[in-house]
Amino acid sequence: MRNFIDIVFLILKKDLRIEFREKLNLIYVIILAISLSLIGFTFIGSNNLIELFFYTSLISSLVANQRISRQEISLDGELILISAPIDLSIVCFAKILFFMIISLFIHLIVFISLSLISNTPLFINGINFISLCFLFTLGLSSILSTFSLMLERVRGEGQFMFILIYPLILPFLILGYSSIMLVNISDSLFFFKSFPLQALAAFDILLLTICPILFSYSIRR
Repeated sequence: MRNFIDIVFLILKKDLRIEFREKLNLIYVIILAISLSLIGFTFIGSNNLIELFFYTSLISSLVANQRISRQEISLDGELILISAPIDLSIVCFAKILFFMIISLFIHLIVFISLSLISNTPLFINGINFISLCFLFTLGLSSILSTFSLMLERVRGEGQFMFILIYPLILPFLILGYSSIMLVNISDSLFFFKSFPLQALAAFDILLLTICPILFSYSIRR
């Protein structure tokens, strides 16, 4: 177990160093999140800010994930870490953590952007909001980081990723949307006991279980 954690954080540290070593990568993520926040607010306005926040964060994460996943593929179309003498499920966990950090950073930029643009609080209950952000980002990172790498290796392009993972991401988005509708309830206990949030947490656990297995099988076969 100790060895597992050490390898995961070693890969994570490597990915973060590469990602933020190039300032253009950081600038790209910031500009993307701010631009989509401005576009979304222009068309939707200050109504349903909490929904706009999650939709903008979702789209920004999808676009950022395609760029990141392409960096993991060598010129001959193979996953760079495929030749490493480690279990690929460990690689998958590290990639999920890495993209979760990137996605949470995107959430932060979108949150700041919408707060400044609208001059209106996005949420009433901070505990509910942070909890939902964490669960939403965890599930999204599990789906995107796993399947984008699989498809990049097979196709060399990730533009069909969303269509191919539709059966997994659709229930995730439905549960996420249902939870968003409850996030501003002042009673945190009621929110945590609500079916959508508990189902979202259970779905995240399911994804963390099956994604590394599917990833290892598809890459090694």
